[in-house]
Amino acid sequence: MSKNQVQKQKWISDAAYFNSIKSKLEPEQALTNWLDAEQQYQELMQKRVKSGLVRISQNYASA
Repeated sequence: MSKNQVQKQKWISDAAYFNSIKSKLEPEQALTNWLDAEQQYQELMQKRVKSGLVRISQNYASA
C-alpha cells in the first residue's frame, strides 16, 4: 500500500469515527458512517484539485 493510500484510509477511518460520535455510536450506523466519510474525502479532494492545491496522477485518482 502506498503512503497516499495509507493516509487516505487513516483520514477516512478518523472521519468515520467522528461521524459515529455524531450518530451517538449506534452500531447499525457503522457502514453509513464509513460511506459518508469516504464521500467527505472525495469532496475534499475535489475541492483541493479544483483549487490547484494538488495534482492527482492517473494512478492515484483510481485508487
